[in-house]
Amino acid sequence: MVNGGRWTEARFRSFIISALRGAHGKWGVKHDCKAEARVSRGLYECAECHTIGAATLPPKEGNKRRRNNAAVDHINPVVEPEVGFVDWNTYIERMFLEAEGYQVLCDTCHSAKTAEERTRRKKR
Repeated sequence: MVNGGRWTEARFRSFIISALRGAHGKWGVKHDCKAEARVSRGLYECAECHTIGAATLPPKEGNKRRRNNAAVDHINPVVEPEVGFVDWNTYIERMFLEAEGYQVLCDTCHSAKTAEERTRRKKR
């Protein structure tokens, strides 16, 4: 138990990961990568399928929020699906990368990559 016995180890890990993800949203290199993929105002080229599409898509049925169609993606997963979480230093090193570690993917390619990683993770 951590945090004065309030949280389990899993809850603590979730809290730290959430805080790191928030900080990653402000990581300048990530924004530079997205700027590099920009073709013109509001249009980006996907690094996988090379289509040029709008930065956002209409919401899916039943949702109100528009979908990101220019996701800045880690080329290599932050947590390797076959290995799982190693330690905090490895997690941080793999989250905060230089430009060559990122790519911009359209919604279709990003969803496919995420699904493939999820499948690999489930096999472990």
